[in-house]
Amino acid sequence: MTSSIEQPVRQPLLAAVGVSAGWHLVLFAVAFTLPSIGFAGPVVVNLAACVVPLAVVARFRWWRAPWLATVWPRRPWLLVPPFVVVGLEATRGVTGSAEALAASALLMVSVGISEELYARGVMQEFLRALSPWRTALWIGLLFGLGHVLSGLVFGRSPEYIAFQVLHASVFGFLLAALRQHTVSIWPLALLHAVSNLINSNSPGALPDWWEALRLLSLTGYGVLLVRASTRERALSPAPAT
Repeated sequence: MTSSIEQPVRQPLLAAVGVSAGWHLVLFAVAFTLPSIGFAGPVVVNLAACVVPLAVVARFRWWRAPWLATVWPRRPWLLVPPFVVVGLEATRGVTGSAEALAASALLMVSVGISEELYARGVMQEFLRALSPWRTALWIGLLFGLGHVLSGLVFGRSPEYIAFQVLHASVFGFLLAALRQHTVSIWPLALLHAVSNLINSNSPGALPDWWEALRLLSLTGYGVLLVRASTRERALSPAPAT
């Protein structure tokens, strides 16, 4: 069945890939040219990359689009399960001084804003005319592949890159599924930031069984959300022609 939702561009997948590539190119360019300014450097790098999705927003005049202009999510209770999973990870505690944790929190907020703006914001808006399944899967895949680029450019080990890609793909899929219900990207940016903050400052790696359970639970919840979105779209009345 062909979706009746209008597309802003003729090749939405190509446009989404272009946004991802542009975001990463700006990120890398600023990262390697910005003079050292201490802990604020990575924050500036991530916020600078926002120029790409914001340019797209300006091009299509999406400033008042609900996903960008709305702060409070639709169906906020759907955010409870992933926040619970993140909260369980926090039971391990965090390490670092108050100053270090504050700097890390500022960085993770910038990462959450920047990545959600380009991925679940602009990219997902390009892909929204696709089926809920294709949209969520493409967003998860492209988000995961972006971490391959980051890992290679910043000299990460193959094992680290594989770990990051797997987790980013699952998390990206879940966030895309949530976006289909919450509409607003800002609660997703908060979830993203909190998850990164806890994982970046944890006292050690999680046990393998916990990592597997976490991935399975997030994937399963994402599947349930996408199935619900699919049912809702199928029941939506077609526009008059």
